[in-house]
Amino acid sequence: MGSSQNGGVSTAHVNMMTDTIIANLPADGLRVVVRSLLVLFPGITGAFEQETKKYITQKVASSIIPEDANPSLVDLGKTQQIARSMLGCGLSFQSLELFQNLVIQGAAVLSRTNDSDLSSLEIFLASVDGDIVQAMTAVQKSLFIDTGARVMNDGEKSMVKGLHQSIIDCHDALKITNRDFPFGRSLVSTAGILGLPRAALPDASQQLYNQIAVAQPPPQAQETFQLNGRNVPRIFSGLWQMSSPAWGAASTSKIVGQFSKHVQQGFTAFDMADHYGDAEIVFGRFSSLYPHKDAIFTATKYCVFHPMAVSREAVQANVSERCRRLQTEKIDLLQFHWQFYDNPDYLKALQFLSEDSRVAAVGLCNFDTKHLLNVVESGIRVHANQVQFSLVDSRPVFEMGSACEKHDIKLLTYGTLCGGFLADKWLGKAEPDVYDGSITPSQRKYFEMIRSWGGWDLFQELLVALRIIATKHHVDISNVATRWVLDFPYVGAVIVGARMGISEHTDENLRSFGWTLDSSDQDMLEAILKRSRRKDIYEHIGDCGAEYR
Repeated sequence: MGSSQNGGVSTAHVNMMTDTIIANLPADGLRVVVRSLLVLFPGITGAFEQETKKYITQKVASSIIPEDANPSLVDLGKTQQIARSMLGCGLSFQSLELFQNLVIQGAAVLSRTNDSDLSSLEIFLASVDGDIVQAMTAVQKSLFIDTGARVMNDGEKSMVKGLHQSIIDCHDALKITNRDFPFGRSLVSTAGILGLPRAALPDASQQLYNQIAVAQPPPQAQETFQLNGRNVPRIFSGLWQMSSPAWGAASTSKIVGQFSKHVQQGFTAFDMADHYGDAEIVFGRFSSLYPHKDAIFTATKYCVFHPMAVSREAVQANVSERCRRLQTEKIDLLQFHWQFYDNPDYLKALQFLSEDSRVAAVGLCNFDTKHLLNVVESGIRVHANQVQFSLVDSRPVFEMGSACEKHDIKLLTYGTLCGGFLADKWLGKAEPDVYDGSITPSQRKYFEMIRSWGGWDLFQELLVALRIIATKHHVDISNVATRWVLDFPYVGAVIVGARMGISEHTDENLRSFGWTLDSSDQDMLEAILKRSRRKDIYEHIGDCGAEYR
C-alpha cells in the first residue's frame, strides 16, 4: 500500500504487487485474509462495512432478476449473496427488494421444476426462508430507540408490505401445483412486523399438528434440578441456531415436528431469545398445540444491546412482546442481558421484571460475578445466570461458581461442546480451515477459544483422554464433556444447541445422564487442563460474559 502525505482526494493507492495478490488469490483465501485483518485490526471494521455498502448499493439493480427471466439455481444464489451482504452491513430495509425478487423467482422456478430435481431447489428456498426471518429480526433491531422502538415510516412499511404480499401470492400460486409452500416462516415473520393476524396453519402440516394435539404426556427427565419450585431437565435444547440459516434452515413443520420428538424423549426445556430469529414464534406455535403445557419449561431472554431509557412501561412492553410471540400468558424463565455496566439502570429494569406477574422467574444472561452480586445485594431474586462453560472455557470456576452456590443461583451453560468440536468426529483430525463452508459461525468462535486455551495439539490430547473415559462409560466424547460441566454443584443445566429440522441428537444427549465422572476420570482430565492457559483466559478475557462487552 502506498500513500500520499499531502492529503486531497486520493490519499492512498494499492501498489501493483498487492493488486496482483487481490486479483489472483482464490476467493476462499481472500476471505481468510480479510477476516484475519478484521481480527488483528478491529478499528478498520467500520471502514470495511462502509466500503461494502458502497459496492453493494451499486450492485442492487443488476442483481434483480427480470420478471421474464428463466433463472438457474446459480442465478438465484448470486442474488441471495448480495441480499445477505446487505443484511451484514446494516442495509436491512434495502435488502427486502432483493428478497422479494427471490420469492417471486423462486416460486416460479419451483412451479416448473420436475419432482426428480426438487431436492437442491427446496434446500435453497428453505435458506431464503431463513434469510427473510433474519431480515425481519434486523428490521426490528433497526427500529430500536432509547425509549423502546419507533414506528416504521411509510416507505419502510411499504417495503415490508411488498415482501409480505409476494409471499402470499407465492402461497396462492403454489396451491394449484401440489408443491409445498417454502416460505411459511417468512409469512409469519413479515406478518408479525406489520402487526397482522397470525397466519393460518398450512394444510400440508395439519396432520402433524393434529398428532401433536393428542400427544401423550412426556416421560420424566432422567436428571432434573429445582428452579423456582419446578423440576427442570438438566439438558436444555438451545435454539440459537434458528437465528440464522448459516446453521441450515428447515420449514416450520419440520422444526415443530422436532420439538415434539425432543419433548417425547423427556427434553422438555427450551432456551431461546428475543433476537434468535423466529425461535419464539415457531416454539410458540408448537406449545400452543401441545396439550401438556405444564410439562414444558420455556426460557427466553430480554437482551438490551442498545442504550435505553429504562421505564416500567418499556420493560412491560418487552414482556408483552415475549408473551405474544410465545403465545403464552406467563414466561417460565426470563433471562436479562445488559450491555452497559457503566449504567446501573439494569437494577431498575430487573426490579420491574421481578414485579411483573407474567414472569415466573427472573434470570441473568452473561453477567459477571461483580454485577451478579450487585443484583443480589439490591434484593432482587434471580434464579439463574446463563454463561459459557466448558473444558476449554472454565472461567466460572474462579469466582462465579462460589457466588452462585452461596446465593442459590444455578448456572445454565452454553458452549459446553465448543460448537461441536468436543466430539468424536474431531478426534485425530488436522486443524480445521475455519472458513470452510462446512464450518458454522459457532465453530469459528470456539476455534479461537481453543487456540487461546492451548492450541489444536493440546486439544487433540484432550480428545484422546475424553475418548478413553467415554469408552470406559460406554458413551461418546460429547457426553463426557457435558458430564464434566454437569458435575459442578452450581450448574443447573447444560444448553445443547439443536439444529431443529436439520439434525437430531436426542439419543446421544440421553447418554449424558445416569452416571458421573470418578476421581480417576477427573485426574486424567486435570492432567491436561493444568497444562492449558485456562487461567490466562480468565485474566485476559475477563470474567463470564466479558467477551461480549
